[in-house]
Amino acid sequence: MTQAALLPGLAGSSRTPSGGACRAVPRLSPVRASAGGSGGERSPQRPARPHLHHAPPSAGAQPEHRPAAGRLANSAVPLPHSSPALRSLATSSASLAQLRERYAHALPEATTATAVAVEQPAQVPALQRWRSGELPGGLPRLPALPRSLSRQLALARRHLEQQQQQQGEGAEEALLSRDALTLVLLATAVSFICSIDRAAMSVAILPMSEQFQWDDSIKGAVSSAFFAGYMVTNLCGGFLATRYSAKGVLALGVVLWSVFTIATPAAAGGNLNQLMLARAMMGVGEGVTYPSIQNLARKWVPETKRSRALAFIYSGHQLGTIGSYLLCPLLISQLGWESIFLGFGSLGFFWLLFWQPMVKDEAETAPAQQAGQAGQPATAGPAAVGAAASSKDARQLRLQDVPWAAFARSRAFWAIVAAQSTVSVGNVLAFSWLPTFYNQVYGVDVASSSFLSVLPFVATVLATNAAGWIADGLINNKVMDKTSTRKLMQAIASLGPAACLAKLALDQGQGSTASMADAVALVTAWVSLCGFSAAGYGSNHQDISKEYSGIIYGLCNGIGSICASASIYATGQVLHTTHDWALVFEVAAGLYALGALAYLQFASCEEQFAPTGKQELAAAAAAGSGAAPGGGAATPQR
Repeated sequence: MTQAALLPGLAGSSRTPSGGACRAVPRLSPVRASAGGSGGERSPQRPARPHLHHAPPSAGAQPEHRPAAGRLANSAVPLPHSSPALRSLATSSASLAQLRERYAHALPEATTATAVAVEQPAQVPALQRWRSGELPGGLPRLPALPRSLSRQLALARRHLEQQQQQQGEGAEEALLSRDALTLVLLATAVSFICSIDRAAMSVAILPMSEQFQWDDSIKGAVSSAFFAGYMVTNLCGGFLATRYSAKGVLALGVVLWSVFTIATPAAAGGNLNQLMLARAMMGVGEGVTYPSIQNLARKWVPETKRSRALAFIYSGHQLGTIGSYLLCPLLISQLGWESIFLGFGSLGFFWLLFWQPMVKDEAETAPAQQAGQAGQPATAGPAAVGAAASSKDARQLRLQDVPWAAFARSRAFWAIVAAQSTVSVGNVLAFSWLPTFYNQVYGVDVASSSFLSVLPFVATVLATNAAGWIADGLINNKVMDKTSTRKLMQAIASLGPAACLAKLALDQGQGSTASMADAVALVTAWVSLCGFSAAGYGSNHQDISKEYSGIIYGLCNGIGSICASASIYATGQVLHTTHDWALVFEVAAGLYALGALAYLQFASCEEQFAPTGKQELAAAAAAGSGAAPGGGAATPQR
């Protein structure tokens, strides 16, 4: 049998580096002679396996230099599954393209995923198996790549980073989709209505207390009744919005609080218990507002614009307070205090005429943040699997499926609770007691106290939206990482008000009273700086959990509502007993500082509550059937 037949890939005489011929020397198996002696016939045998070795170079021969690419291109030796050729070829200086072409049948995923292995290690399981030596077919683990391949991989990785940066810039320049913009505008409108209905009592309580002879303790009890109901649906509103339709839950909440807002004058004409029940039921309706908005924003708003979108929605709350403080004195002077509850309560039903037909429920469409429409590439990575699980299996969510124990163990969760609770105490202090503060300390009437109370909330609207733009700019331009950005925004939102309240308490202490201009300036700075929390803890719920963001927001806001309700009642008791506003401001300043310290120490933007393995399998099955990523269930990562 000829050498060409034995070695089809090396047919012909090969040459050694010195120019000598490469010859095949057959290796014969030992046989015994026949019985006839040494000259007898030999028994037939199988052809021996050839053994290759190099002949010594001839005298004066020059080595032949050929590039590794040529050696690879001209070689036709089949690649055995366990041959050392795999290791020798991998350590040669061949180009990356030739390695991909040659090993495509053996490493279909590893060669294509090498360039992105550093960026997305969780999405290349084949590469991990390749590195650990667990590749199918018994292939051994490849050794380290040579310098030429390392340089090409570095170039490919740099090119990939440039592409991702260009895609991020394109997504940043793109506008919101029409559905997402409609959601943001209507969510801002409902935030306005929620606030104007709630703030009406802060102004109306002055003429109501004169009519019904209420002292400060009764004022505090009436105001705190709202937050008692608000707390209940905050704790369960996130689960309801996740388990059922967030759009429908929000609509039911609007109907409920609008009905009891309209019923407030009738309840006040009865007795105090009826009024407190009406206010509590109004709080029950408003408690589902922001958990539902969190769920809808997670589905419709791209992540690169989410801080700004949420800040814009939250600014509707301040606009509602401004509207209440401006309109309530006019309505009270012309039509009586009853008119503000009747007029403001009807706004919710008018809003529903636009909400129901214009906003799509995530259970119907599952747009997954409109990645394609917002200019962002839709990726089917782990975050997309989580988004698919949350949108596909939301209706199957049960109470026992929520990781309550993981919430309780998470430091990041309690950091949000600390910041949100302390900021809530300060907000309701300004929200509920500012008109009373100006009336008691400076002797201004209802109209004047309402006007002075408007100025801080006008500044808060500007600060809230500025915080969203600043935070997105810092994150998207990679000036600061997300966790540092959230901590910076929250430090401004907590430590700034603490300093203002400490100065305000110092001015009000020891029987002295600062000028009204100084008090208005400090109160304005105190309330407006709180607006930076929209880009602090206000956006942190979706950072630590994509799937349970609405539930987490409801829990944190519910705990904050408990603290707010207790603080309103305690403020009424302190003022009724001591009439000491300095003590009220000192306690609030201390709470702000404690919340800031806890948030700066423990806050994080890392995913804390990833989907369980069962949910990931369900999402993968849905994605395989074409129900998730293709239909828009991909999530652009933050």
